[in-house]
Amino acid sequence: MIIKDMLPLDQLLQHRARLSSRKTFIKFEGAAYSFREMDRLAGVYAAYLLEQGMKRGDRVALLSQNNPYYVAAYFGIIRAGGIVLPLNHLLAHEEIDFILNDAGAETCFFDHECSGTIEKLRGKNSRSYVLLDDVASAAGIAIPVLPTPAHGVDDISTILYTSGTTGSPKGALLTHRNIMSNALACAAAIHISPKDRFIVFLPLFHSFTFTVCVVIPLVTGSLISLLPGVRPFSRVVKRLILDRITLFVAIPTVYKILAEKNMPFLVKMLLNLRLCVCGAAPLPVKVIKDFEAAFKVPVIEGYGLTEASPVVAINPDDHGRRRPGTVGLPLPGLEVRVVDDEGKPLATGEPGELLVKGPSVMMGYLNRPEDTAKAIRDNWLSTGDIASLDADGYIRIIDRKKDMIIVDGLNVYPFEVEEVLYRHHAVKDCAMIGVLHGEDKEIPIMYVVQKDGQQATAKAFRDFLSEHVAHYKIPRRFLMIDELPRTATGKILKKEIRKLYLATEMKPPV
Repeated sequence: MIIKDMLPLDQLLQHRARLSSRKTFIKFEGAAYSFREMDRLAGVYAAYLLEQGMKRGDRVALLSQNNPYYVAAYFGIIRAGGIVLPLNHLLAHEEIDFILNDAGAETCFFDHECSGTIEKLRGKNSRSYVLLDDVASAAGIAIPVLPTPAHGVDDISTILYTSGTTGSPKGALLTHRNIMSNALACAAAIHISPKDRFIVFLPLFHSFTFTVCVVIPLVTGSLISLLPGVRPFSRVVKRLILDRITLFVAIPTVYKILAEKNMPFLVKMLLNLRLCVCGAAPLPVKVIKDFEAAFKVPVIEGYGLTEASPVVAINPDDHGRRRPGTVGLPLPGLEVRVVDDEGKPLATGEPGELLVKGPSVMMGYLNRPEDTAKAIRDNWLSTGDIASLDADGYIRIIDRKKDMIIVDGLNVYPFEVEEVLYRHHAVKDCAMIGVLHGEDKEIPIMYVVQKDGQQATAKAFRDFLSEHVAHYKIPRRFLMIDELPRTATGKILKKEIRKLYLATEMKPPV
């Protein structure tokens, strides 16, 4: 039975545990956890926090790689009346310390893999650091009956910090309604059923992973095969086959690698796979075509951002309505519009900033009223992304607004050029940035990662682009690099690329 009610997240787990008590919810490293067992584990974490004197609204952090205790603790924190603060375990300890202090978290759950980071944080304050396993070991004993504060759907459930590509990270305040409405709409849009079986190797601290790969399976009663991470990929392949996975959720980097590999043996074994979903970063059309040609499974691209809990749009899962090159249609219940710099709506096909309105839009940023006022005006969320709408309402993401380059007064969107360059046989990865030349002139620079064994020249890349894009959009320089800096979810960190350019290429050419 699919849950369609708007419930607070802790009640969602409890309700699913009653509906599907013995059905397996999570498979992890040879162990299987039923919905009832996960509900009980959540109760153990809630009881621990209440015994420690946690008050309603306290913020509790989670610093851990993927494991079932992470999921149980997440819902346990909420059940005890708290607010969850998921942390990116790939951050440096100083970055984590900033977030913990900014959010006012007094307790931080962590796993063994993050012990080194925790040791660097201890002693800086009176915060309590608690090993997830130590609390879970009490799961076999009776849980004391303690009063647990009831939540309303409009209470804050989660504080998710943005990646901080511009300035310090900001904590997006997400309510139960924000996340639940997003999960319900996504599940309906791509027809998730109790028979679906998800594989989850993307990090649970990311909003895309948690909403799509944890909350949706709770809504639908689906199984998730949970892995600590994507490496080694042979482990992912093993679980795809043994757990008869039907739904593969990944980021563009994974699809690029799979599209490049020749794996006919894997194609024959993935007979249960019905759908692949891509999010977190743009996916070039060439990668979609190459992947689908090799694996005979449709890839649907979606789009979202943390501040929208996170999915805004997704392509339909039927072939006739799917439009590669777009991120699909807005989810049911969401409105979108494209506006110019003055906030005026633009005509069909005209590029401008994408705005979003609806029940999944965040309440605002923690302790940052000015940033909130800039981001949300008249209930419309400014995404910071340049997009266009076609006549049928499909959204095409063109680029980040801040990444747009102005060349001799003309707008250049790096992703448009990057997508074309990906079609060159020698290109494995690429990223274009704009750098200042003189006081007021920008020029485009392209960083390129070449495929193994390839040594194409800058002239070859320039000649290739000249056949497909306007002259003013062609990068003035092509710089070869071994690897592009990325976030944990595959987004290219152009801020880091700009730093690299300033450090190594001090004099742009005329």
